[in-house]
Amino acid sequence: MLEAAGRCPPEDVGGASGYTEYLDAIRDPTHPEHEQMRLRGPEQFDPNVVDRKALEAAVNALSEIWKPRRRTTRSK
Repeated sequence: MLEAAGRCPPEDVGGASGYTEYLDAIRDPTHPEHEQMRLRGPEQFDPNVVDRKALEAAVNALSEIWKPRRRTTRSK
C-alpha cells in the first residue's frame, strides 16, 4: 500500500521555492501572478488531492523495470 502526503507540483514551477510561490499565487486571486500561474498548471489544482491510481501505476511500471534480473551462468 502506498502512502502520499500531497500532490507533485506541475512541471517547471522552479523547485521547492517555486512550488511555494505557485501555491500562494493560485490560492490568491489578487496575487500579481495569479492568472499566469493558474494557466501554468492543471485547471483545478489541489495540492492535497493525490491520484493514487496514477501513483500506483507509476510505481508498478518502475518495479517492472527495476526488478532483479535472473542471473545466467556462463560456461567456459
